[in-house]
Amino acid sequence: MGMVSRLVLGLVAALVGYLVWQFMQDPPMPYLDPNPWWGPGQPRPEDTSIRPFKIDVPKADLDDLKMRLSMPLRLTPALEGANFTYGFNDATLDEVVKYWRTKYDWKKREARLNSYPHFKTKIEGLDIHFLRAAAKPGPGVTVLPLLMVHGWPGSVVEFYNILPLMTTEQEGSGVAFEVICPSIPGYGFSQASSKQGLGILETSQIFLKLMKRLGYEQFYTQGGDWGSMIVSSMATLYPDNVLGVHVNMVKTVMMASTFKAFLGSVLPAGLLVAKEDQHKLYPMMDKLKMILRETGYMHLQATKPDTIGAALNQHPVSMAAYVLEKFSTWTHGNNPHLPDGGLLQADFPIALDEMLDNVCVYWFTGSMTSSMRFYTENFSRFFTRTTDNIPCRVPAGLAVFPQELACDPKNFMAHKFYDIVTYRDHPVGGHFAAMERPHLLAADFHTFVREVRRRQ
Repeated sequence: MGMVSRLVLGLVAALVGYLVWQFMQDPPMPYLDPNPWWGPGQPRPEDTSIRPFKIDVPKADLDDLKMRLSMPLRLTPALEGANFTYGFNDATLDEVVKYWRTKYDWKKREARLNSYPHFKTKIEGLDIHFLRAAAKPGPGVTVLPLLMVHGWPGSVVEFYNILPLMTTEQEGSGVAFEVICPSIPGYGFSQASSKQGLGILETSQIFLKLMKRLGYEQFYTQGGDWGSMIVSSMATLYPDNVLGVHVNMVKTVMMASTFKAFLGSVLPAGLLVAKEDQHKLYPMMDKLKMILRETGYMHLQATKPDTIGAALNQHPVSMAAYVLEKFSTWTHGNNPHLPDGGLLQADFPIALDEMLDNVCVYWFTGSMTSSMRFYTENFSRFFTRTTDNIPCRVPAGLAVFPQELACDPKNFMAHKFYDIVTYRDHPVGGHFAAMERPHLLAADFHTFVREVRRRQ
């Protein structure tokens, strides 16, 4: 081999070695302005006190909702045999609206929502809302702080079924939790940003400031949907403050796991993806078709949130159809093939009243548009403002529910979470685990914390 050939091979080897070395390095943490101002106008001194807040919808707003619900529906007959495969059909929507108009009682539901104390406090120019569920410990039970974060199209309503299980000891866990459930800025009762750029990382900083203001320098976190991304980012950015991170949307977009997924599709089962995990990723084409079919809303909200928001904010029926269709499909993959999308079935895991509670929170607060802007802020900076490719070394608990839109095997998640304490496949459940299967999710979380504490 000539000198030139050896030189070329040496250069190629050096380049490959450098690229491998670069690939193995942790990306730098993204910079966050420590004191941004998301409120209207210019920054100004803000009241940092914690103020009690009560959900109390004015009678005029209730009368307005009743009037809008009483308007004749302009429904298009569903195609024969289509069920929910084309979206929310006319017959089911008619039934839901009749129930909403004649049987649903917001004031009774409002009393339920007020069964936990609510508060607001100013952070970075925004009124941040949160509820606080006090721990109810027994003898010998340790009380620990927990931050639980919701997603879209959810709200703090998601947590009412699970809160009694988090605030008390479960199955000898030895712990009960003081639970803080904030509303993401622009969702429900939290003020929306007046400026562009408030995404996952910025929300992580706001929620850290909230927990510190409440006196919690260290705490556990839990979340699904956007909540899972927010608490994962908090654990990555603030490892000295987060004692443990637990998520029930188990998905990573790290380059190594993505490469494994594609390579595993052509290699024999068991080499990169365990045989028992094959169904989570393959057949890959079927999974991709499902993702394309179910994420059209995401593209709309990540590009033109104000347009779709304006349409939904005009009528509660429009909003209900848009939101409840997600509850149907994301709860079980077979629901679109049922005449009512499963929503009116006796065994549907979420009560209609609870789903309407969630819709009403969006309706009465007028927060649908601002909630959807969260997609625009995050997807517009997907490759530049993210912690997705930065390893998280905080103890992690991963709860996998089989009807979740997407979930990754444990060895894939290990590229993001370097200390997976628990990873559990549950027999039933979907995207809204805290509402659907509160006992399973609560038991999973208690087990996770017990194992973290045992190692200490």
